Amino acid sequence: MELSRDVIAEAAVRILDEYGLADVSMRRVAGQLGVAPGALYWHVENKQALVSAMAELILSSVRKHSDPREMCAQIRAALLSHRDGADVVMAAVSQPHSPLFTSLVKDLRATLPQSDPRADAAAEALLFLTLGAANIYQSGAQLQDVTKTPGTPRGESVDTAVDLLLLGLGHNPDSVNIDSHDNPS
Repeated sequence: MELSRDVIAEAAVRILDEYGLADVSMRRVAGQLGVAPGALYWHVENKQALVSAMAELILSSVRKHSDPREMCAQIRAALLSHRDGADVVMAAVSQPHSPLFTSLVKDLRATLPQSDPRADAAAEALLFLTLGAANIYQSGAQLQDVTKTPGTPRGESVDTAVDLLLLGLGHNPDSVNIDSHDNPS
């Protein structure tokens, strides 16, 4: 097998899905790939670069849309499709000068009215809202699973929150329902 950034990220995401983010290490990824840990550093500079590569892979199914609600829903679905997916993406976009953060904000900005001077801030707000809600939902679901606590984790009404943010911007989606509670996935 020829090592590449993508191959390394795929191995790391397999470990993530099986064991969680706490168990993803350069050493473990190298072991999964059957190579010495030093071999990874030719393709992935450090753990932060590995997290960024994992986040890009997790979000690779997200397609650009003209509808901000659909784009946010796709981002959330991608995060929730992987164990600790929200944590990985939050860590990647939190890095200074994150190209992933810039790309996500740019794609969300493209879904908003181009003439509105508040659209840049709204795009960031949509991303923060989507990432935060997915993180809270995913963490709550994992805690409930471990503690066998019944109920629904918080973060399920994110679609309604996105609609409220868009209404405040003056974006009038066709089907806003601020009284509903949404399905998180």
